[in-house]
Amino acid sequence: MRDDESGGKRVLGIVITAVGAFAVGAAAGMVLGGAIGAVSRGRMRDTFGRIGRRPQPTPDHLAQAVLAALREDEATSDLDLHVHIAEPGLVELTGVVSDATVQRVAGDVARTVAGVEVVVNRIMLRGATPPRTAPSTRPV
Repeated sequence: MRDDESGGKRVLGIVITAVGAFAVGAAAGMVLGGAIGAVSRGRMRDTFGRIGRRPQPTPDHLAQAVLAALREDEATSDLDLHVHIAEPGLVELTGVVSDATVQRVAGDVARTVAGVEVVVNRIMLRGATPPRTAPSTRPV
């Protein structure tokens, strides 16, 4: 029985050593790469930041999750709002509401959904003048 215990401890020691060696090697690589300019911090963050991170939801799933959150919130449940996923993590809200507070709350609710990184709140206030657009410069 002692041989089994010492064998288990040996395997555990090897695993801990391997994990430690990997961590030290990765850290040394980042420091050395950053010092000589071959590796950017952003690239390392992108590479190692994906480890353990859940995959992004599909645009349809993200839109449905945002709509569900808006339907569940008391302030936004009865509104006719539209959700467009412009790119992964970027949500655009559109619609018309009668109150600026509700407009803000809708954006806040959308931000709470997992996978949402940026909310572009284009919800208009009923009775407000729409923003002007620049005149066309096309030749007539």
